Amino acid sequence: MDDEAFGRAAMQLVDAVREIFEAEVAKNTACAGQLRRVLALMAELRPAQDRGEPTQYPACRHLSRALDLAAAGPAAAVAAALRELEPALAWAQNPRYNVENKGADFMDNYAWSGLGLAGSDKMSFGVLLLGPGVTYPPTSYESEGVFLVISGAPEWKSADEPWVRVEPGTVVCRPYGGSEGKRPGNEPMLALYAWMYR
Repeated sequence: MDDEAFGRAAMQLVDAVREIFEAEVAKNTACAGQLRRVLALMAELRPAQDRGEPTQYPACRHLSRALDLAAAGPAAAVAAALRELEPALAWAQNPRYNVENKGADFMDNYAWSGLGLAGSDKMSFGVLLLGPGVTYPPTSYESEGVFLVISGAPEWKSADEPWVRVEPGTVVCRPYGGSEGKRPGNEPMLALYAWMYR
């Protein structure tokens, strides 16, 4: 994929996410304040000068199914842009995660991508892919988190709250230092994340 095509698809994705987040802000939900901060930082997003070589992990075998599931849902425009970007994406895993501390099944069904975008050093922006049947255990982070469920119908756990089923198009927010867990169920989960740092 040449730079021009990549840049066009990447910014189509950003625009599609912006539209969903702006609609959520208009509802004046509990996440509205965090979403306004994310939207301000999203204005700085642009294709990275060096987006790295395309890389994949075993979890990427679930990406096509995840995008198919999203095609008729509320995040269909985000999924369409991701499908265009797919051949050029560099996927990664947290370097602190390994078979010893997470298990082989988790490592084979987990990956994330920063989508080849650059912007503010106060925000990480990308997608998280989880395969069916795994649990991403509740984990706390030194950041605020905003998530958009692109596909799947995962259960989500926030802090001490019970696990709750969320649908595609759902926006989930995590306060600074808060925790969240995810478990996809029978289908893969694809979720966009925007993490904000102090």
